[in-house]
Amino acid sequence: MELLKFELYKIFKQKMVYIVFLLLIVFSTGFTYYHGAHEEKELYKPWEGTLTDEKLELAAKENDALNKKIENMDEFQMLSDQEWTLNGIYETIAWGKQVETNAEEKIKKFEKQGNYNSELGVAMFKNVDMSFFAYNSAPKKIIDYASIFSLMITGGMLLVGLSSIYTQEYSSGVDNYIFSSRKGRGALLWSKIGAALMYTVVVVIGWEIFNLAWNLIQYGNGGWESSIQYYFKYYFSPYSFTMLEFHLLQLGFHLLGACSFAVMIVLISSLCKNALVSLIINGIIFAAPYFLVELAALPAWVEDIFQFSFLYYMNVEAFFDDFKTINLFGLPVLYSIVAVIVMIVGIIAVPLLTTRIVKNKEVTS
Repeated sequence: MELLKFELYKIFKQKMVYIVFLLLIVFSTGFTYYHGAHEEKELYKPWEGTLTDEKLELAAKENDALNKKIENMDEFQMLSDQEWTLNGIYETIAWGKQVETNAEEKIKKFEKQGNYNSELGVAMFKNVDMSFFAYNSAPKKIIDYASIFSLMITGGMLLVGLSSIYTQEYSSGVDNYIFSSRKGRGALLWSKIGAALMYTVVVVIGWEIFNLAWNLIQYGNGGWESSIQYYFKYYFSPYSFTMLEFHLLQLGFHLLGACSFAVMIVLISSLCKNALVSLIINGIIFAAPYFLVELAALPAWVEDIFQFSFLYYMNVEAFFDDFKTINLFGLPVLYSIVAVIVMIVGIIAVPLLTTRIVKNKEVTS
């Protein structure tokens, strides 16, 4: 326990950790603040709740009237803020209807194909429900923050805070004492891993508190019951989650991915005698798969493999934005489930590998 406390102290005493966190949090705001949510919510109120056929027909009629007005406007005329908001409401309602139509088409396609994953696809798309409508800017912004800015914050904080977790022992000469006792090596390693995981949890909790506070203050706390398909990134998603359910899942997924990256950083740090080298190698491990997938012309199957990497784990989006499965002896296994299994295996296997490496380490000359 004393070793664990000492390792935590060494991590959290680094001034750079606090400077980087503050800078990343400030940057994540985009230096903007939205003041118009209250007016928008008032315009949404008549439309909130279950979307009945009457509401759908009325939204279509009012949208047609608004489009005709736009067509007849002079070159320098503009819609009012209220009209732009109403236009967004009508388009979002139409969007929800289109998602349901898309789900029905997917079901017909699966039933016609009869592939190994067709039965699962049909079952999942049948559960897609867009009938509830509400002002959901807050949940969408919170989910978006946890998909984009969270990568920057968690990745940066882990790299800065943990890359020197072992290298500092080499630079200070403490390794002469650490590696002189084989029994002490294991205890120290597990205290470092424990401290790294606890630091990771603190980082994720830290940005999530800011994420909730920043967006709830601006947009209020409504709309969590909305289907995730109302967020455009999940238009093709077969998962029937509400935005609240998905965000909780998103946090768990991100934390698991962050912990798997943290133990990898400990492994790399144990192999490097220079903190900068450790930082660079860990940075490449974190970011390289993303650039290879996004910028290189790779075969689809290679891109799929690279998506099972730390950055994509923490982004979460790639595992829930579409119907993706692997064929496991004729059984369909969702990418999201495969990712969870791989992350858990990594969290167990990497520390075991690190233990083996550390036990065989020689004292620095």
